[in-house]
Amino acid sequence: MQPTLRILALNWRCLRHPQAGGAETCIFEQAQCWARDGHNVTVVTADPGRRYAPERDEQWNGVIIKRMGGRFSLYLLVALFLLRYGRRFDCVLDISNGIPFFTPLFGRLPGVLFVHHVHHKQWFVEMPWPLGHVGWFLESKVVPWLYRTWPVIAVSPTTRQALIELGMTGTNIHIVYSGLVPPPPPEPRPARRDGQIVYLGRIKRYKRVDMLVRIVARLRSAIPDIRLDIAGDGDERAEVERLVAELDVGDLVTIHGFVDEATKAELLWSARAFVTASMHEGWGLSVVEANACGCPAVAFNVPGLSVAIRHRMTGLLAETEDDMQQAIAALLCDRGAWTQMAEGAQQWARQFSWASAASTTLLLLRGVVPAERRLGRPSTL
Repeated sequence: MQPTLRILALNWRCLRHPQAGGAETCIFEQAQCWARDGHNVTVVTADPGRRYAPERDEQWNGVIIKRMGGRFSLYLLVALFLLRYGRRFDCVLDISNGIPFFTPLFGRLPGVLFVHHVHHKQWFVEMPWPLGHVGWFLESKVVPWLYRTWPVIAVSPTTRQALIELGMTGTNIHIVYSGLVPPPPPEPRPARRDGQIVYLGRIKRYKRVDMLVRIVARLRSAIPDIRLDIAGDGDERAEVERLVAELDVGDLVTIHGFVDEATKAELLWSARAFVTASMHEGWGLSVVEANACGCPAVAFNVPGLSVAIRHRMTGLLAETEDDMQQAIAALLCDRGAWTQMAEGAQQWARQFSWASAASTTLLLLRGVVPAERRLGRPSTL
């Protein structure tokens, strides 16, 4: 039997954070798998405050969660944490949400770098000058050099290729697809609503939710019953709400904000299509979640989403905004094509599991730990 490990994972946010997304689901789903297998798992994240996390530190499904700092101060506090407590762990999973935690600079704790996607020009869309330029420099110049000897996890082939283009060694990069916990159908199961489309995710500038609102406004004459549900929150929400009012489509667009699992299931099981205009993704976890509910997806042919969606089999990929508008209209109006893609979407989603993802990640973590460190002792903090 393999000895248990003391695993430290570093992630920007926890599941209770109001802007938690696929990256948070990814680490916490895997972490609880490791904890169930007897490993000692600690996840360090930013602290969203007592409004969202009643306790600063807690144990969740066997996983120890330690929260500290905010959006930027987290990085400094993690550095101090590593210097003080790093020797109490066997390995670290350094998760990059644009910028990793530069773990190699703060001790000799062996680890694996986990990259969801390479941001490229997204830095200049989301961040003001000069922060965008700093982020781009760190991601494209510093990270490839600092982590040049570390194993790297990429969540899709497109992320792997982007890392190679940054100068990372391809043989060090391993693809680990995200798993899936399909939202169970509500009882009684809701009927599919003609004209209903849904977006599930953060409302960020690079997600381009405003484009979906404009498309719905243009399609209302051709598809009078078209409706858009936006489930999520983010710092661009006010701009999207302003656009909804400006285009006078308040009767067509509903912005739900952050939703619970029951509401998410209701939306996905009743929608005809999942839509996203994101300019870049690492994988597309929400796409595959929708697929599991028999909901085909429409997205741009961009990194991550071009892998998560199998064109004309589980959904449609678009090249331009006009293409996306036509693809949405086609899914809503062509019942035969929709039925075929809905069935294909569910078959595609069945291939992904968190148990498989956790097993592969654990194998990579185990591979970096020297034999003498695999002691299985709890990490007392």
